[in-house]
Order: sequence, then C-alpha cells, then structure tokens
Amino acid sequence: NNIPFLGICLGMQIAVIEYARSVLCLADANSTEFKPETEHPCIIFMPEGSKTHMGGTMRLGSRRAYCHVKDSKSARLYGNKEFVDERHRHRYEVNPD
Repeated sequence: NNIPFLGICLGMQIAVIEYARSVLCLADANSTEFKPETEHPCIIFMPEGSKTHMGGTMRLGSRRAYCHVKDSKSARLYGNKEFVDERHRHRYEVNPD
C-alpha cells in the first residue's frame, strides 16, 4: 500500500506475527512469550537474556545488525552500510531465522 509503518515495542512484535499469519500463511505464527510451543516462532526471547533474574536484565547498549540484502529499503536508510549498531531495551526480538 506504499504507506510507511513505524513499529516499536509490542506493536512491532504483533505486526510481525500478523504479517507471518496473513501474508506468509503461517497460521501458528506467534511469540514464544505468548505461546512457547508455537510451530513458527516469529518473536523469541533474546538468547543472552535470563528468564530467572528479572529486573534490570534487559539488553542495554548497542548490538550489531548486519544488512544482508544490499538494496533493501532498510539498507538504503542506513546508507548501504554493511552493518549498523542499534540500541534496544527489550527481552524479546524478531526471530532472525
């Protein structure tokens, strides 16, 4: 529809799940936070996180994100760099697989 979408936090996670269900036809797509045994985990607990120690345990600081598709919109927004350092403060993220 050529309308930009800015998704942040839980809204972005839900948008990714809806896209996987509606566009990719993955009916069981979900977040492991909501349904740990989902067949298609679109949103996952960050691997370096701790589920036993809560409070001040979210990822803080930067994390390197690589632009794998050279001419994508996101790569162009970042100036076609090979990677960017992003900063997040979450426990769950979009599944890179």
